[in-house]
Amino acid sequence: MKSYQEFFAELKRRKVFKVAAVYGAGAFIILQAADILGQGLRLPESFLPFITAVVLLGFPLALLLAWAFEVTPDGVQRTSGPAAGEIEGMVAAPASQRWPAGLMALAGVVALVAGAWWVGRQSAPEAAADVAQQPAADVRLAFVDPSEDPRPSIAVLPFADMSRSGDQEYFSDGITEEILNTLAKIRELRVSARTSAFAYKNVQRDLREVGQELGVAYLLEGSVRKDGDQLRITTQLIDVASDAHLWSDTYDRTLDNVFQIQSEIAEAIALELRVPLGLEAGESLVTPTADLEAFDLYLAGRARMRERGPSVLEAVDLFAAAVARDSAWAPAWAGLAESHALVPYYSNLDGFRRNADSLFWNQELGAAEAAALTALELDPNNASATIALANVHRDRWQWEAAEQAYLRASQLDPDNVEVHQQYAELLHYVGRLDEALAASRRALALDRSPVRLNVAGFIARDNRLYDEGIRLLEETVAEDPDRQFVYARPNLLLAYIASGEWERAWELVTPGVLGSEEAVAAARADWPEPGPLMAGTDFDAWQVGPRLRATLWQVAGESEKAIGALEEALRGEPLFGTTGAIWYPIFEPLLEDPRIRAHLAARGLADRRPIRAAPDSASAP
Repeated sequence: MKSYQEFFAELKRRKVFKVAAVYGAGAFIILQAADILGQGLRLPESFLPFITAVVLLGFPLALLLAWAFEVTPDGVQRTSGPAAGEIEGMVAAPASQRWPAGLMALAGVVALVAGAWWVGRQSAPEAAADVAQQPAADVRLAFVDPSEDPRPSIAVLPFADMSRSGDQEYFSDGITEEILNTLAKIRELRVSARTSAFAYKNVQRDLREVGQELGVAYLLEGSVRKDGDQLRITTQLIDVASDAHLWSDTYDRTLDNVFQIQSEIAEAIALELRVPLGLEAGESLVTPTADLEAFDLYLAGRARMRERGPSVLEAVDLFAAAVARDSAWAPAWAGLAESHALVPYYSNLDGFRRNADSLFWNQELGAAEAAALTALELDPNNASATIALANVHRDRWQWEAAEQAYLRASQLDPDNVEVHQQYAELLHYVGRLDEALAASRRALALDRSPVRLNVAGFIARDNRLYDEGIRLLEETVAEDPDRQFVYARPNLLLAYIASGEWERAWELVTPGVLGSEEAVAAARADWPEPGPLMAGTDFDAWQVGPRLRATLWQVAGESEKAIGALEEALRGEPLFGTTGAIWYPIFEPLLEDPRIRAHLAARGLADRRPIRAAPDSASAP
């Protein structure tokens, strides 16, 4: 008789096989129940791995106990030895009697291993891919058309300010944006951009219509009441299709619980929509600060930065004050970086800093870079700081570093509209106009606000998609009555000129476009009525910007004067549009001139030629 047959017979006699089968099946059921219980009670993420460890460690212990002890009518006792001939009889039994016990034990072991493996898949953190080596998957996700995106989609409508004096609107708006940003960290949710949702602020509309216009399946609305250090936030989640209220809650807490409330709201929505949080080990949805005054300053800074224009300077001061109160809080540093990077773009507005020279640019970009690096040292996964750093690289013409940073930001936050817009501008700067078109359309699909419309408009124009570009730029102007986006009207004028729309171009000869009453007077004198510009006009006398003068001289057939004006536009340190201006279709005949090639070479674009989208790639109205 072989010893292994005797051993297996002994295992069967001591009911070890039976215990293995029952334990394995029971363990599988326990692990499934623990997962459901953990989600339902919102237990810590460590709960399920802990239960799994206990179950796995208990398995060999159960087998040892089964071997050593047996249950008798007199209670649990040590297992007695086999009766005479008992083992021999079990070994001699036919296979149909010997195999079932072993197969049941094997099935129990398989059930136990399968349950543990499933738990491991549920709780394992996603591998953080290096963006320089693996950006493709996240970039593809970022450019998915929203209509084809299978993820649940949600918009956060502006929370109402319910404070007694009604003077906490900036706080309620800030809480709305912070909840939106918290939800955006859940990668299995598609979150509509803030600007689009805030278009419905103080507007009474049927929520189903709002959801359909925003292109989302769910809406989150609510209110904020702040009274001293007391805070009440009410929220409700609405199904757009049925107008049904899926979930609602009221949070009566002190102000120092505001970050916990944000997390609880996001977790409740994820649970209701049945999507995982997708957090890595040690990662949280919210980055809190212990200094509530810093948080208040941060919210006020965000409010000023959204206004653009001269308010950007005020945002810098507010973020700097927040940093002074809590220098270890990454979001405040990220806000400071973003605002510094924006300052030079609005330096030509009345009442703003007007010394937009190289020194000014370098100072602002240096301050933005230092703040962004500090934010990333505190939180390497801060998407806003990564975007700000990318903007700095781009405006210094460090194209490769800028692109890698934009791809990293896209990987961190695929639905961040700012990264798509800023990346589109980078692609436009370096002549990859077809890719810029795709990126700008993605930004516009997420957020149809004036700043996105303007960028998408001039990129479509420079791809020679004039109808699309004009339509978007006209919409920009219509949506921007306060003229915060000062480049929209000049961009529209250039689109009219490039497409030969002289009558509409003539209507834009205004101080807001040409820059001064003197420029308008000169233009009206030389161009008294709608029609093509007349040859022989002295466009230098119009006293308009060099880019527009270069356009006018080129249209009039004066290429040498056009090159001179274009060189003037390209001569300085990084300024808005100086590189992108080269790809304006009117300048196509000038691109091979050695003087223009020299300017391209100085920007690291020596061999670059514009790559435009196919003529049939225009988007639908």
